[in-house]
Amino acid sequence: MMGGARRLLDQETLKPRSVGTTLRRLGSYFRPYWAVLLVVLVLLVISTWTQVITPLLIGQAIDCFLSPAARIVAADPGGGLENSELAQSASAVNCWYAELPPDFTTDDLLAGLLRLVATLALIFVMGSAVVGLMFFLMTWAGQHVLRRLQVEVFELLQRLSIAYYTKNESGDLMSRITNDMSTIEQAMSFALIQVVSGVVLLVWIAYKMLTLNWVYGLISLAVLPFMALTTIWFSNQARRAFRRTRTEIGNVNAELEEGISGVREVQAFSREDANIESFRQSNAANRDANIRAVAYTSALAPTLEALGYVALAIVAGVGGIMMLRGMSMGGAAISLGLIITYIGYAQRFNQPIQQISILWTNIQNAIAGGERIFDLLDEVPEIQEKEDAITMPPIIGHITFDDVWVEYNPGEPVL
Repeated sequence: MMGGARRLLDQETLKPRSVGTTLRRLGSYFRPYWAVLLVVLVLLVISTWTQVITPLLIGQAIDCFLSPAARIVAADPGGGLENSELAQSASAVNCWYAELPPDFTTDDLLAGLLRLVATLALIFVMGSAVVGLMFFLMTWAGQHVLRRLQVEVFELLQRLSIAYYTKNESGDLMSRITNDMSTIEQAMSFALIQVVSGVVLLVWIAYKMLTLNWVYGLISLAVLPFMALTTIWFSNQARRAFRRTRTEIGNVNAELEEGISGVREVQAFSREDANIESFRQSNAANRDANIRAVAYTSALAPTLEALGYVALAIVAGVGGIMMLRGMSMGGAAISLGLIITYIGYAQRFNQPIQQISILWTNIQNAIAGGERIFDLLDEVPEIQEKEDAITMPPIIGHITFDDVWVEYNPGEPVL
């Protein structure tokens, strides 16, 4: 019953696809809301700045206030003053947040530390407010775009000829309107802005790590190529798998729609067992497609997490060895605050990569759904108004059919 349509959908998934074309078409729907997107972009930059500046300020808290306090404690006759002086010299070189007087006391250090903590708290509050407003505006624009897409699809379905509906199951069309639209909605509301924000954060953090100490930065980013290759490979596999799931869920919906709407005919011709078996096959194919897609997404996050731990070990190990031996790196001293800053950057560097890897599957799913929706929107109704068509006069109820016939396929009249 469903063999011909399933082969047609299988051919659809094998056609060459262009992600760029699909994204450009989706982007064209956002043009009326460019002002909102501009505000979202500004908020995104502010939000990213709050995430970049916090590890730097935490490192400054150590170099400017905690390391000098440790030196005062170590100045006790029983303490090892030589090592504390070495740490203090590196900390003094890397401290730019505050200038301490030569005769500073613990009270001076405590006051400066409290001011820095208050600044960090203010940055955290501002970052939370900015992120909330950013997601609200993006969701607002996305809902307007989604409404326009739904209206265009519905209007097209009203204009398509009857022949189109003889070749395409209404269940698959319903899947495009509901399931595919739902995946696009999820991407517009959350996944898209998270992925863009993650990319900006990665670039900004990499720039900051290289400008603080380019040698230490390169060592800290040594794992990045492996993360990129892992993400690209898993993403490509997930995109193919999710495209298949969109096809299979369309088949399941088509089976359900035909089985329910035609239940009288099914029972009249005793086809219950055949329909049940056909639905079992469609449902099994949908299950297998989803399991394959989930397998790729489940393997990606742990792989990136393991690489992230390797990056943290490199940052802490190399930095700690250089600091304890009093060695410079890239012409600059290595202090405890600098190591803590780079550890914070490494953690923030790994988090967006993991988020992108997880949310990118949502984006891939949405792109596959967008391709199916645009394929539908590209359908041209067979019956077109001629340019010189005569306007129909008012109909008074007397109609004569002369040389009229109906055919779904050319050359095969049915009436």
